[in-house]
Order: sequence, then structure tokens, then C-alpha cells
Amino acid sequence: MQISTFIVNNEMFALPSLQVEEFFRPMPITRVYGVDRRIDGLGNIRGRTAVVINMRRCLDVAPRQQNESSEMILLETATGLVAEAKDLGLFAFDEPLVLCVDSVSHIHTLDGDDIHPPPANTLQPFVDGVVQTEKYYFTMISIRKLVDEIMQSPCPV
Repeated sequence: MQISTFIVNNEMFALPSLQVEEFFRPMPITRVYGVDRRIDGLGNIRGRTAVVINMRRCLDVAPRQQNESSEMILLETATGLVAEAKDLGLFAFDEPLVLCVDSVSHIHTLDGDDIHPPPANTLQPFVDGVVQTEKYYFTMISIRKLVDEIMQSPCPV
């Protein structure tokens, strides 16, 4: 399996690459009143409306400084998910979803032994495990659990 990695607040995270459609620079975002604070708003991606999730807020870290850059990760939709991803049990939503992160890192190829269960003291319910490569450890996140957590939480505007 391949993973796409990204950085938030100098911490390294990962997603299965089969769930990622593309990486891109920030786009204009329209704020939406009354949504969870972890949702930045809505963006237009080639005529499709996408929900933009702020990973800094999901991880309870300080906002970026005004002069700091960010990057975005567009996730695959259910119709774009390839058969291999479905066979692996990966999930995608019907509508486009974008993660706002500090920076996109690399794509790594893993063996099955590289993925470990999450630590017992993990606070975020969307952490799926820890990935070990030759040089680094990454926190593997579950998009489904992340969105479920946002949807089930009271709306902290």
C-alpha cells in the first residue's frame, strides 16, 4: 500500500494514497455560518462544491500565522475510488472533501508490518494507527472517522 503524507504543526500524518485525488495550493473559501469550527467553509473545485476541513483545528493546535502558507488535499469521491481501494476497504464520500494542511510531504510504499495500532493515550478518535517507514513515523488518520467525529460533535462555532 502507498500512503500520502502531510504535515500539521510539525507533526507528520498519512492517508492511503488511493483516497487522494490531488494536492494543490489554497483556493478561495466561502465561510458558512453555524458550522463546526473545524470546517473552514466551502470551495469551488472545477465547478464542484467541496467542504474544506481545517486539520489544525481538528488536532487542536494554534492557527497558522498570517504569513504562513498551507496546502490542500482533495480526496477521492465514491465515484472516483478505484476497485483496488474498495477491495482494501477504503471509504470515500459522494461529495468532494478537502483537507487544509500545513504542507504535503511525500508518497511512501509500505509493507503490512509498517502499520501499528494507535497508542492507547490517543485523544483524537480519527487516528487509525502509526505508520513506520525507514526514517519516520506517521500518524495514520481515517477520513471516515474524522468526518463522523465532526458530524457527531455539538457545533462549536
